[in-house]
Amino acid sequence: MLKLFSLSFLLLCFCKMTAQNNWSFSNDQYSGINSAVLSPTQPFLNPNPWDVNLISADLFLQNDYAYISKQSLFGLTKSEIQTTDPRQNITGENTPNVFDFYNKEKANLLLSSDILGPSFSMTAHIKDKKYVFGLFTRLRTQVSFLDFDNYLRYGNQMVAQPSEYVMKPFSGTVMNWNEVGLNVSTNLFPYAAKEWIVGFNLKYTIGLDAANIINQNNIKLTSSEPAIGENPDLRNIYASDYNISASYITNYNFESKSYDYRQNGSGLGLDLGISMVDKDPREDEYNYKWSFNILDVGFVDFKQGINHVFNNGNTVWLQNNPELKNRKFRSPEQFLRLLSQQAYGDENQSFAGNGFKIGLPTSINVNYSQRVKEHHFINFNWIQRVPVFENSVKQNNLINANYSVQKEAFGYGVSTTLSEYKSLQFGGYLRLGPLILGSENALPFLFKHQKLH
Repeated sequence: MLKLFSLSFLLLCFCKMTAQNNWSFSNDQYSGINSAVLSPTQPFLNPNPWDVNLISADLFLQNDYAYISKQSLFGLTKSEIQTTDPRQNITGENTPNVFDFYNKEKANLLLSSDILGPSFSMTAHIKDKKYVFGLFTRLRTQVSFLDFDNYLRYGNQMVAQPSEYVMKPFSGTVMNWNEVGLNVSTNLFPYAAKEWIVGFNLKYTIGLDAANIINQNNIKLTSSEPAIGENPDLRNIYASDYNISASYITNYNFESKSYDYRQNGSGLGLDLGISMVDKDPREDEYNYKWSFNILDVGFVDFKQGINHVFNNGNTVWLQNNPELKNRKFRSPEQFLRLLSQQAYGDENQSFAGNGFKIGLPTSINVNYSQRVKEHHFINFNWIQRVPVFENSVKQNNLINANYSVQKEAFGYGVSTTLSEYKSLQFGGYLRLGPLILGSENALPFLFKHQKLH
């Protein structure tokens, strides 16, 4: 399991480097249906009677496991990246364009992509009461590994693994799914001094791919010198006292090396929001607004998902094992059944049945917006993950402050974000007619960073 996880972890860190989803644009009055997935009440404030989104994409990655030294994102397209080699004194600390590692005791990875497909919203008046209805489609991917015990740091530094090591419990979740959502919002208390708006998104979820790995116990890892003739830097590594559950399902066809789209799971999701708006009836813009939103309450049920459990088995030889070394695995199932053979002497022993659930990345989004002067606003967002289900993908925590100018034909804003309450980032957005571009972390695109992660 360690080998499988480490390979996936490295691929994700190396292949996915991009910017953060744009929370600032969600405060724009003209964001329309695009903002419904972050605040179900926001489309109600759109001055336009209807809104159409053809396609949009948000991407986010944050990790403290690996980085590329002295480089920008655009610079990656014309640079040759080499891997760190401490024995040759080639590291990210002294050489540019080196793929190096933080080598902390614990590592974290949060990744998400959100593609909003054809979607629309429209205003309707029913019995003299205003409603906004919207329909949206999404393709989402989430990966979350938090506080992973970074045993890999020894190999990253080319330092021999200790003779004995206790690997602490950890968990990680990956999910890829579609959503078809209905957005509805309206106002309450029409004669109140302040306008109260309520909204919700009811979402049907279509599960495509998922994987979940949980280590319940402290795993005992031991190492010894390799056999004569073997690479002296690769010690024999053995695992014992483990209690690991691994679940997965995927549409990737390992035989044809192609992706066969089909539904592997289903479920429901719910977003709820309430906003209070102070607005002069004679003005087109509000004076201030605050909103409270609970996002992504729900799960996806993968009824045909495959579960394996490894508990109280034999000591498993992980590194330099002739049964695993240089062997090409055609599928995760083949690898897991070989591990079962190693742990129990029976390739079917670890199989624990079919079916598992993955929770959506539940979070709270609190927003406050204040008009400074006509078309000029200052906005604050606080997003805190609050996973409801035990096996849930996780949203990144952040605090965002931005200043925006919101006009009908165009809009723009600048922002600062504290992601995971420790990584300070600067960005903004630009809206020109139907085109919106932005990032909450724009500096890595153009400017070289000491550690681009």
